[in-house]
Amino acid sequence: MSDPAGNDYARMLELAVCLLETRDPDHLWCAVAEELMRALGGEVVVGKDCEWAADDGPVRAWRRGAGSAADVPSRQAARLIREGYPFAGHYGTVQDRAPRTAAQLTGAGWRNSETASVLGQCLGTEHMLGLPLPGRSNPVRGFLIHRAGPDFDERALRYATAVQPLLRAAAAQHELLTGYAAPGVAGPNRGAERPSGAGTSDLGLTPRETAVLRLLAEGLPAQAIGRRLHVSVRTVHKHLQSVYRKLDAPDRLSAVLNAQRLGLLAPDAPRNVPAPAYNG
Repeated sequence: MSDPAGNDYARMLELAVCLLETRDPDHLWCAVAEELMRALGGEVVVGKDCEWAADDGPVRAWRRGAGSAADVPSRQAARLIREGYPFAGHYGTVQDRAPRTAAQLTGAGWRNSETASVLGQCLGTEHMLGLPLPGRSNPVRGFLIHRAGPDFDERALRYATAVQPLLRAAAAQHELLTGYAAPGVAGPNRGAERPSGAGTSDLGLTPRETAVLRLLAEGLPAQAIGRRLHVSVRTVHKHLQSVYRKLDAPDRLSAVLNAQRLGLLAPDAPRNVPAPAYNG
């Protein structure tokens, strides 16, 4: 694997652009999983969004080269993945979010564990790398990367650490895309029917511009929008200029009102929007 300071960083930037441009939340995670497998030499990636409980919660998995989500081959394998050995006992009890291998957490005990045995038989892999999203979220979210052959080395761990902020941004983008996937979805009023009118795609709004519009309707200034979306204030202002142009609005209040009229936001969205003269 190449050094994360070289070609992999370029690939991370390409992935970031891909994630910002996609409108399909399922494609977003497939793209992430494929890049993780390529960079880390993995065969299977498992996504973890819920509590590590052996008998509950969905299991999402991607196999290298499949191009889409893959089925977990057995109920026993699914149970062991949900159980999360040995990562649940580590990440679930401490605030450490550094990527770790199964062998790092258990030593020689990993190869003799039921999890290693069953996953080896079902997936054909021998080693696991836990790659949690950074932060203190609970339940812990992230990915488990499975591979055969030699264990993950220090270069793989450096790459995994370097990619964590991008994965956090991808998770935020996935939530925004999922939130806007159904007609009438607008923030907390999820599930309400949208009035007749143009949709965000009809107006040419990108997913990131739609996210900026939503946060604009919450009354957030540009700096706070940038922090929420993990982009610079300058980038936020560029998105705002594009949103104003596409909504034919001279300022933020007009943009939110026009968006509400078109059914892109909940009716009460503009209640906290500052006056048009506000330049935040």
